[in-house]
Amino acid sequence: MNFEVFCDEIAANIYNYLPDYDIEAVNIEKVIKNNGVECTGIIVILKEENIAPNIYLDYYYTLYKQGRTLDDVLTMIGEEYIRARNTMVNTDFNIEVDAIKDNAIVKLVNYERNKEKLEKCPHIRFLDLAISFRYIVKLDELGMASAMISNSDLARWNMNQDELYNIAMENTKRLFPASIKCMDDLVPEIEDICSKMEERKKLNILTNESGINGATCMVYENVIGEYAKKIGKSLFILPSSIHEVILIECEDVEKEGLMKLVKEVNKFIVSEVDFLSDNVYFYDLETDKITI
Repeated sequence: MNFEVFCDEIAANIYNYLPDYDIEAVNIEKVIKNNGVECTGIIVILKEENIAPNIYLDYYYTLYKQGRTLDDVLTMIGEEYIRARNTMVNTDFNIEVDAIKDNAIVKLVNYERNKEKLEKCPHIRFLDLAISFRYIVKLDELGMASAMISNSDLARWNMNQDELYNIAMENTKRLFPASIKCMDDLVPEIEDICSKMEERKKLNILTNESGINGATCMVYENVIGEYAKKIGKSLFILPSSIHEVILIECEDVEKEGLMKLVKEVNKFIVSEVDFLSDNVYFYDLETDKITI
């Protein structure tokens, strides 16, 4: 089956795999995620309920193409639906201003790849990136669910962008504290690639303690600056993904090699939805500024 037929088959048969639920409707919907990546989800709506989890089908189609039967796939989708529904937050998403005071956060994204969506939302340009704003719907040990804050939300709250930025940045730093760790601590295999300990110590990963959208720590005030002061050197910043960046001491490093490395990693390793940038950034210790 091609993907479209596969989705139709899932929608037609999912009822049989959720027999304990009073289902009103099953919808297949397209969702535009980060960087304009389009995903297809199935939404099972129960009677007298106004929200439902969105189960993405792209992954399950890959399993089907790899040889899993339609029965296997439907069983797994039913199990995911039950897990998601049990952890679902019952909200109408009409978030009021008091709620966002503790739950608004910032997220760093690629500007060009999200330009169309950002036109309808408050954002701040940062080099080739953009600081966007989201509010947290759910945050627990299983992960985070969030929604983008729109210009209409801001108008409804009678709030300007500067006020939102101050609230969201403080929340982000509180909920997702920055973390800088040696590459050795996070990637044990690095020793096979770079055998010299003194060289490996020059590679450090900046993310946050949860590892979710950790590249946003680039725009935390003083984080990169304090680290650069501590080692007494300027830094190259490699955008590994939206979840982390790599800090490299500037000594004896070829800029052209770094740029080639970033582009190759983005092309062959980083998923489209996690892409941040093909550029290499430079933090100047003397000026305390980040540039491309």
